[in-house]
Amino acid sequence: MNCINAYIVLVSIGLCISAENSDPLTSIQIQEKIKTTTDTLTSIDKLLLDLEARRESLQQMKESFSQERADIYPTSCLSTYNQNRSSLVVQVPGHSAFQVACDTSQLAGLGWLVIQRRKSGKVNFYRDWSEYKSGFGYTEDDYFIGLEKLHWLTAYQPFELYIYLEEFYNIKSFAKYDEFIIGDESEKFALKVLGQYSGTAGDSLSYHKGQAFSTYDQDNDKSGNTNCAQFHVGAWWYNNCAESNLNGQHVDIFGKLPEDKARLITWNSFNTSSHFSFVQMMIRPKFGCF
Repeated sequence: MNCINAYIVLVSIGLCISAENSDPLTSIQIQEKIKTTTDTLTSIDKLLLDLEARRESLQQMKESFSQERADIYPTSCLSTYNQNRSSLVVQVPGHSAFQVACDTSQLAGLGWLVIQRRKSGKVNFYRDWSEYKSGFGYTEDDYFIGLEKLHWLTAYQPFELYIYLEEFYNIKSFAKYDEFIIGDESEKFALKVLGQYSGTAGDSLSYHKGQAFSTYDQDNDKSGNTNCAQFHVGAWWYNNCAESNLNGQHVDIFGKLPEDKARLITWNSFNTSSHFSFVQMMIRPKFGCF
């Protein structure tokens, strides 16, 4: 017996008792009271069902929100500053999550995200447009993050750029720029914004400001007669052609240098004859956002 039927029985008994103590009700009046009571209880039952459905809906929303919170990723390496993690999954709003390398050596302080590293020479950097777009290498070794991801990051919030350079025999220098933005593919991943320089290596990147990125199969440089990517055996924001070429050929101290030194990793304002054993490009949110 449900609550409506039980209540109707109770109402009927009550009506009978009431009839004994007062003027008797007609059968029509009794039926009307029963109908009114039934309608009221039906409305209450509907309200209870609606409340139960809302409770279940809120519970599902709570569980869904908890799951979404578990899947939220940071947008930079700043969130790992006290965790000593060399890799991290980040996500820029509106784009899929991806893995990045975080600098744990504190070459320039905390929270830097590595976008390029030349270390062992095991990874070939003379690659085509599609590979530079998507990225390649190993987050713990030679590595390039990918131009598309670099655009996502730098378009989302202001970043600063830090370039660490180390020659053979442990000679070290750096170049820092207080702003760094890369365009999208329709803009050929151009070096759209490059902020003020500071450092010890000299400024060999401002010459490339505003330039589209070039690979051997996408010649976007300003040299009319030369494919700069082919000439320098690399890929870069070549102008006419380069004052820096950090994606050039890596050689070790015991390796034979090529006759044409233009194809090496170069940063001309530091030393045009330098051969770099280790290079690392890093970005960090300018205003400390995670």
